[in-house]
Amino acid sequence: MMDFKTMIQLPVLEISQVLKILQEISDKERAQEKPNMPKVIISTQTGNVSGYFVNYDIDKNVVLLCNWYENNAELQYIQFHSISSICIGNVHNYIYLLSDGKIPFTPSESDIPTMLQLKKEIKNLELDFQSALENEIAVTFKYDEIPDNTSKYYALKVLNALNETINSIATNNLSKEAFNAVIANVIFKFGDVNKVTLEKDTLLISFNISKGWKSVSLKSELQDLIEKCL
Repeated sequence: MMDFKTMIQLPVLEISQVLKILQEISDKERAQEKPNMPKVIISTQTGNVSGYFVNYDIDKNVVLLCNWYENNAELQYIQFHSISSICIGNVHNYIYLLSDGKIPFTPSESDIPTMLQLKKEIKNLELDFQSALENEIAVTFKYDEIPDNTSKYYALKVLNALNETINSIATNNLSKEAFNAVIANVIFKFGDVNKVTLEKDTLLISFNISKGWKSVSLKSELQDLIEKCL
């Protein structure tokens, strides 16, 4: 829960980092039935602009703010290089993203799978692997103690990441053949580092969630780590 003592733990972030986090928050809210977008005040070289943070295009280096007055939209486009400061509001549920891992993430109850649901999703992942690789691969979630709610939440995200990564590997015939030639089992767990190792025919994957999902390897990085073991 956010309080004053929690707030003063927040680290200093670069403006570019803040914009990326605001984009992540906006993407999460955009998927909701009733989006609750971040509110920002951006100071520029010529003054201040305010509104709901809607989009940040990294390639174009442009931020889009929107306001909604009497069923009319007001759009403001701001060049990144002109931004001197950002005041952020309406992000109470996402403070953990701004904390660099110092404030723990607590998933909502509706997003937490049961262990039975995780087992079903693992089975579904094995079927997806079989379809993509044309080979049977066993998947196991390894843990020393019964996973807490946060671990179960991230385990589900790991399954999605593995599905995307293995399907990407399967699109390349050489990578697909190499994977099938050496791997029969995939075991994943949570640890201190993002690491992939091969022991006999088993691929062992460790995911670091110390700073939430942003400390986990991206799909391209995960694929690179896996392919180095083939």
